[in-house]
Amino acid sequence: MVLARGANRLCVRDPADEAACLKFELAAHERTQASLRERLRRAWAQRWESFGENAVELRAYRRLHARWGEQTHEVFAQCTGLVETRWGRALRCLLVREADGQPARSLYSHLFAGTAYSAGALCAEVDRIEAWLLARQVPLFDLNAGNFVVTDVDGHPRLTCVDGKSTLSGKELLPLSRWIPHLMRRKIQRRAERLRQRIRRALAEPSPAH
Repeated sequence: MVLARGANRLCVRDPADEAACLKFELAAHERTQASLRERLRRAWAQRWESFGENAVELRAYRRLHARWGEQTHEVFAQCTGLVETRWGRALRCLLVREADGQPARSLYSHLFAGTAYSAGALCAEVDRIEAWLLARQVPLFDLNAGNFVVTDVDGHPRLTCVDGKSTLSGKELLPLSRWIPHLMRRKIQRRAERLRQRIRRALAEPSPAH
């Protein structure tokens, strides 16, 4: 069962474990066009696995968990390791599921394929994610609707990040926003506000008055 397809990877349910999913890196000809820097990274990954999307995500998760332990799972889905399968090497992660066992839908799906939640409720979850990142100085900059899934907790939405690569690897040639705390803070705030605006636009709910 295919769960999601991104620019570089395909995510499917693990046929051997209903509580897990597998992320496979797409072949070069299946990937979307990218910047020169991203094309170089893809080329390096062909030669050295450590540059691959799965290896980077696993390192990012392990670094977060080494520092924050179980608090990590307040925001991030759990990665369990790289595994060999009959279809090739994959990153295994615990599947974020609803109470009935079904895979959680992405925030993107909630915005553009129907949701039971208001923009205000979803934006409040973005507020929670933003506060968590700022309090711990975690540089999650890729705050887009496709990188989060939504579960229901007592009638309220709960966001979980299912791709934490950007805490370790980004698009900047000089990643100053990872090294300088006030730049990191400002970037997280900008990206969180951008996501809130997208939620409000998609659900046609005006921004709150300031």
